[in-house]
Amino acid sequence: MVLGTPGPFTWRGTVFVTEIGGEYLERDKNMYYGDHSDNTSPVDKYSYLGMAVTGGRYFSDRMSYAAGAPRSNGHGQVVIFNKANTNPIPVEMIIEGEQFASSFGYELTTADVNGDQKPDLIVAAPFYFMKMEGGAVYVYQNTYDQLPAKPTLKLTGTFESRFGSALANIGDINKDNCEDLAIGAPYEEDGVVYIFLGSSNGLLSKPAQRIQASDLGLLPKAIKTFGSSIAGGTDLDGNSYPDVVIGAYNSSAVIALLARPIISIQTRSRSNELKNIDPTKQGCITDAFTNLTCFTFEACCSIDPLEQTSANKDLRLMYTVEAETFAGNKKFSRVFFDRDNKRSNVIKREVTVLTDGRLSCQRVTAYIKENTRDIQSPLKFRLNYTLVETRLPDSGLKFLNPILDQTQAKIEFEGTFQKDCGEDDICESNLRLEAELDLNMENENYALILGEQEEIRVNINVNNTADSAYETQLFIVHQKSVEYIAAIKTNSAICNRFNDTVVACSLGNPMRRGSGAQLSVRFDPSGLELDERQLTFDIFANTTSKLVGLREPRAKLDVHVVKRAELSLQGWARPEQSFYSGEVRLDNAMMQMEDVGSQLMHTYQIYNEGPWKAPKVQLTIYWPHQVYSEQDKREKWLLYLEEIPIIENIKEGECFVAAEYVNPLKLISKYKSNFMANELLLGPAPYMMRPLANKTHFPHRTFSHYEKMAYTSSKQQQTHHRISDDSSVLNRLPRDTLTRIIRPERFMDFRENKNKKRDIVELDCNKATANCIKILCEFYNMPANTEAYVHVKARLWNSTLVSEHPRADAVRIISTAKVQIPMEFRVEQAHATEQLLVETRAYPELLDPQRDTTTPLWIIILAIIGGLLLLALFTYAMWRCGFFKRRRPDPTLSGNLEKMNEEKPFLNSKNNHRVF
Repeated sequence: MVLGTPGPFTWRGTVFVTEIGGEYLERDKNMYYGDHSDNTSPVDKYSYLGMAVTGGRYFSDRMSYAAGAPRSNGHGQVVIFNKANTNPIPVEMIIEGEQFASSFGYELTTADVNGDQKPDLIVAAPFYFMKMEGGAVYVYQNTYDQLPAKPTLKLTGTFESRFGSALANIGDINKDNCEDLAIGAPYEEDGVVYIFLGSSNGLLSKPAQRIQASDLGLLPKAIKTFGSSIAGGTDLDGNSYPDVVIGAYNSSAVIALLARPIISIQTRSRSNELKNIDPTKQGCITDAFTNLTCFTFEACCSIDPLEQTSANKDLRLMYTVEAETFAGNKKFSRVFFDRDNKRSNVIKREVTVLTDGRLSCQRVTAYIKENTRDIQSPLKFRLNYTLVETRLPDSGLKFLNPILDQTQAKIEFEGTFQKDCGEDDICESNLRLEAELDLNMENENYALILGEQEEIRVNINVNNTADSAYETQLFIVHQKSVEYIAAIKTNSAICNRFNDTVVACSLGNPMRRGSGAQLSVRFDPSGLELDERQLTFDIFANTTSKLVGLREPRAKLDVHVVKRAELSLQGWARPEQSFYSGEVRLDNAMMQMEDVGSQLMHTYQIYNEGPWKAPKVQLTIYWPHQVYSEQDKREKWLLYLEEIPIIENIKEGECFVAAEYVNPLKLISKYKSNFMANELLLGPAPYMMRPLANKTHFPHRTFSHYEKMAYTSSKQQQTHHRISDDSSVLNRLPRDTLTRIIRPERFMDFRENKNKKRDIVELDCNKATANCIKILCEFYNMPANTEAYVHVKARLWNSTLVSEHPRADAVRIISTAKVQIPMEFRVEQAHATEQLLVETRAYPELLDPQRDTTTPLWIIILAIIGGLLLLALFTYAMWRCGFFKRRRPDPTLSGNLEKMNEEKPFLNSKNNHRVF
């Protein structure tokens, strides 16, 4: 007898062993115990050694005793003592627990689970836990008279069930010469007891029976903590089968479960039609006129005579045949049985079988469903027999129905198709796959240029060089942003959209030796996301036949997604020439917009040449807002913004400019006008509205390509200012306004007249000769081959030019603009930034009251003297020529004229009238 005592010696615990069998005078009456001293004890304090004890001949013929210490070393231990007639008992072996606080060793039992006549050790750890598990039982199977240090099998229960709180060897309940186990899980629902059967290979990992407290119905009140204690191995009803007694401490109840007699049954199937099923042949022996492929087989069983009686007895059995879906990996079956509307793959029939050991068979007819594609893999069937039970009398202890031995009551078998696979009936296929894309190559990679190519074509060629390949399929895995359109095929291949990312194609069933399939699969890339830079097509073929060959039929194609949008920028000013004159007025004297000066507008045209849309376009304008006055030592207005710039011809766009720069004096226009009216007045000439794609160069306008040229004109004479692509020039421009003093640039122009010089003043944002502000305009999703306009309306501040440049021949006022697509969108451009200049020329009017026109006095005197001398010389010359001599008429001629006048009085009166 072995006694466990977990409490003594500060809960260190120990075991006591004494002999109680045999003759009293002959047996050893000494009490032996385990070592419990501090220095030599196998466990420490608070280990609870002796919480559970068991014994067996684990090591050859020697008797050994096992004791559990569930708190030893934190995770629990099992200490095995060797029987010896000495104190303390020597320790043979210590088995370590697996998990901290799992209480390894809480329950112990010994059982021969594999029938080799050698005891095996079973240890429970009811507080073991994992994510969805609670409680564990470890089986240490005896091998060569030794217990292993690691478990042979590990069983776990459900979450928080305390599986293993009770553990018992319940004997051989199924008469297979292997002892069986009962394991309690008292906190799984109201309590559950699991029955695990032993076998020649050891304890089965799946329970043969799950007994729930809620299914018993023995008490009017529900049973709680069913399975908290278990005892078994004793035949209570005398039917030669061991029974089980189970405790439920929370209900103060003990339940006795009686074992039913086991009927030994042998099950088999037989048929000549289960091999080489021809799917192209219709009909079978039992149904010759059906238009489906069918075949027959027989379900057979035999029952040995019962142990309790020598007479033969009839038993009613239910046999069930299920096709394919029983394995769990298939939801649908290729086979059905009865030709009714249900077309079920399960058939159930009742039969009567004699218990004389003779074979009883029933014929079953199975049909292959239409359009079955898998004619390579075998058809699997499961045959299962169960006993049709009669109702029990009131006293269940005396009359218990037997039960079939479930280990022999079911079998699995299969049927195979006729295949073109050689003598060994194993199809070994060799699929070869080649794939390419119908795209251009850039840097040895496929490149998809969005906008130029509306679809992607994947050209695939699959060939079979070995045995026929059954149910051959091709799969194309792609990104969700690429949508399947259709497939162009040269054979009977059928392609369909399997899901959002897979296209499945059926290439043949079977694909015979030497045959192939060529197809071109089309995809639509219009749904690509902005941040997608790479596309991958994973293409592979498979078959239900066995694949052989050095290369797997698989190909992976990578595509570099190219988003390319070329932007061009053009601009013009309206009017091109402005004039200034009049008096100088202070800022506070301005009451209306018309008091400031003439109206002007700079227009910037952005054109997307494609081929793809521009997801975001940024137009940055540096606007000459003010100029520094040397006379007044302060900034003065130059081009006074009337309003926020206006965007035309695109829906999604907006301009940003600081509020203090837009009409800061809050001036109101005298005349109400709208943008369209200004366009009629200031808009570009009709030929300017031609598309930029024509690459037309317009005179008097500035525009930009790779090498930007600013063109200005005066009497068809052109001045060229080359702008560098280097952004360092623009980097010198201010973000808002320049805080340093800005002075205009002056130069002399001799082009119109080599003998005359002209004084020209240049106010240019690009040269930092004006105080400029930054205007940012953004457009979104600008399609290819479209254009957008930005109009900046302003007033030329008349007083600034009159006061600062009254004697200048011309003032050139230049705004700078650049357009780009932000780098984060990764849109490829031949030139990342386009720049241009837009110029307005201002001229002083000819009658300028401010100009000093007084002539010096000495010039006036000298001019008078010169004039008098010139008059005298002219008079002398005329006198010398006789200009001042008077010629008188001949007297005789005068008398004749008088006489004639007297004779013609009418003429004379008329002449007298005319002479005044």
